Amino acid sequence: MSQSPSLARPRKLKHVGIVGAGMAGLYAAYRLKLSNNPGIVVSLYELDGRVGGRVKTYRFTSEKDQYFEAGAMRIPSTQMHQPTFDLIKLLKDTHHADLNLIPYHLTTPGNRIFINGILKNGGDDNTAKALGFDLTAPYDSKTADALLLSAIQDFINFLERDFDEGWKLLMRFDKVPFRSYLESLGWPQSVIDFTETMCSQTNQFALSFSELIMQNLDFDTKQWFTLEEGMDRLPQALAEVVGMDNITFGARVQKIEQTGDGVTICADTPRGRVEKTFDKVILAIPPSALRMIPERPRWDYRKEQAIRAMFYEALYKIGLRFKTRFWEHVQPPSLGGQSTTDLPIRWIVYPSNGIGSKGPGVLLLYSWNTDASVWSSIPFSERLKNSLCHLSKVFPSVDIYNQFIAAEDLAWSEHNPTGDAMFLPGQLSEYFDIARRKEGNIYFAGEHLSRHHTWITGAIDSARSTAEEVISDFAFKRVPTGWIPQTGMEPSDHYDPEAHRMEVIKGGLENIKNNREDFEKSVLLNSL
Repeated sequence: MSQSPSLARPRKLKHVGIVGAGMAGLYAAYRLKLSNNPGIVVSLYELDGRVGGRVKTYRFTSEKDQYFEAGAMRIPSTQMHQPTFDLIKLLKDTHHADLNLIPYHLTTPGNRIFINGILKNGGDDNTAKALGFDLTAPYDSKTADALLLSAIQDFINFLERDFDEGWKLLMRFDKVPFRSYLESLGWPQSVIDFTETMCSQTNQFALSFSELIMQNLDFDTKQWFTLEEGMDRLPQALAEVVGMDNITFGARVQKIEQTGDGVTICADTPRGRVEKTFDKVILAIPPSALRMIPERPRWDYRKEQAIRAMFYEALYKIGLRFKTRFWEHVQPPSLGGQSTTDLPIRWIVYPSNGIGSKGPGVLLLYSWNTDASVWSSIPFSERLKNSLCHLSKVFPSVDIYNQFIAAEDLAWSEHNPTGDAMFLPGQLSEYFDIARRKEGNIYFAGEHLSRHHTWITGAIDSARSTAEEVISDFAFKRVPTGWIPQTGMEPSDHYDPEAHRMEVIKGGLENIKNNREDFEKSVLLNSL
């Protein structure tokens, strides 16, 4: 006699613990909830009192547009970043999240440049000679953007002819610093320094060749977006779907132990120490945070080396609130975009939100790597003093001190994430596979474990792959994890994540190819 459905033996629940409620941890939890199997129960442990990780918006007041992005601040409109756009659409359409995209202006003609004590407008002559760089011909008559594009042109051509072979070449070059690659083209150090100063940040060209190529796939993009009223609305919306009651905030994990077929997490929380055993655990945290868990499994030496060595750049941001949006009233105005300087502030980011509005406004000063590290050595009072002083040099006609209202800053190196993943030579080819490999019932996720470092899309890509691996290991019916289409439903056909990533990267290169005609007049063609 068969059992009545109401008397059927209930399926045993599968418990998954996730350490980290940044974008990777939240998206992994979201994917597990969408696995069409109610037998999966997720619990997240988050050190901070908020979700989002490096997606962090600071609001000076509750008034409109009185905020700055202390973390992720923009999304390039490319196929490679489509997962982020698809997630936003899915949360809006399916879960009624209040998420609205607005244009983000990467550059505008009025954006000032302050280099070598010379103040220029974005539309002025910005060649090396005009900016006070003593370079020899033919470099002196070139812009930094044109020089940089010329340096990667042959590589792009190689990829256009045969992408698979081109990717293999990229991995062969992965052990080469980008600066060394430029030297191999015969570039003098002065030319390399000029290009790095204008197009990147100090010592950025010490990163791997492959890392810089991947960066340039994004910043050649013409159309960008951001979220109205703050990027942190995305992780907040995702957390609401996952369930806020499934997240333990203020949880500092002290111990991770593999016990039989499970994994035990022990964490200190505001309510005391908690301990729970899970069937599987996902560590969706940066390697720096993983290293600082006092008691955890130790894996083979290559895995441990990857955890120790994967390079994260320091990031520093300070938001300055002023009585007016004075940068929109000088001539020429900066209606979004950013200014480049060789001052310690390095980049001035003008808000793309609230353009043309009256009342107070917020500027963002932004630096990475070596340029960011110098800020950590001085107290906030000195950071603010320096910021206002250097900003005054870029806007000499404005009484910056009289305009100033308030400031808030964030040096990411002083916090658990420490910064953004930006791999040194050889790290992508040597550490990528070993770092993301599961260890028993412990899995790993994060933007550092994707091929697209620093971006929300990288976190989504890694978390999607990890969640699918967990589902597969539970022996549930496989749920394909390709892009989420416009309908909000996922495809049911076969999906190869690795092959798809290659197609997406190829799409990014195609974007550069399609847009490069705009630059060809200023590119240094075959003369280097």
